[in-house]
Amino acid sequence: MRSQHRLFIPTGLLACISLAGCLTNTPDPATGGIYACVDDLDCPGEQECLQKVCEAVKLPVLQIQNPESEEKYLFGNANTDILSVSGANLILRSRSASNEPVPGEGHLVVFINGQEAAVIDSGDISAGVLANIDIPNTPGAHRIVVQARLNDGTDYDNETAQARRIVWVDDGREHVALRKPWPGDVFGLDSQVIEAEVVTLGGIEIGPPQTMREHVHVYYDAPFPGCLIDNPMCEVGYNGVVPSDEDAFGPVLLPASSAGMVSLTAVVATFDHLTYEDDLGEPVFSAPIMILRSDAQ
Repeated sequence: MRSQHRLFIPTGLLACISLAGCLTNTPDPATGGIYACVDDLDCPGEQECLQKVCEAVKLPVLQIQNPESEEKYLFGNANTDILSVSGANLILRSRSASNEPVPGEGHLVVFINGQEAAVIDSGDISAGVLANIDIPNTPGAHRIVVQARLNDGTDYDNETAQARRIVWVDDGREHVALRKPWPGDVFGLDSQVIEAEVVTLGGIEIGPPQTMREHVHVYYDAPFPGCLIDNPMCEVGYNGVVPSDEDAFGPVLLPASSAGMVSLTAVVATFDHLTYEDDLGEPVFSAPIMILRSDAQ
């Protein structure tokens, strides 16, 4: 069955945008048309959806080979590493050679904690390509993202065109971070339940509350550690437990919201839902991640 989220365009508004044909939502490969889409199910044959248009190419697939997931770097060191990325369906081409948005071509942009750190625009991605990266000397979690990008500067928006890693800078203390959702993930405005996943560093062994081990409370748009200090109800005001008694993930409740960026923070709790304290008597909580609430997903 085809997707019910098909983009319908009034006949009077259809315009021929190239010699290949006109934009349409009626899949008929024989017509040679260009098809509007929301996802791959809206595209005819083996075409794939790129930026709401069906393209007759396979879209990029990326994997980070190095560093490994949750790689540990020692605090106080100059933590320079070699990023290794492999993949398929992308011919790397520099923007100086071409700035045309040719599906199947482009370059890779590397981000560390949301900041651009490197560009990879040459080599054979199927054999693997490399870039030097510096991991900031700050204890806790750091996020590496590799994004495939068309040479006009727009991102490939298929899910496999982005590869992600969380790595740690280890100062000997306990840390927690949200792996899912990821900063910048987009959710609708209605109240909804989402899955959350966490990772930890140090001696914390998390499990569902029924296992009598520590677990994680996820808080929505609450500042930490100020929330625990200033608001007596903060400790019990969490929106989800990870892992839950039913599942390794959340669930975490996102309340109905207006459009905009909101924060999620992971805080380690004891099995009886009190805030966990480390050997120094301090709570263990993540840096907040920002997600987008939007009516245009």
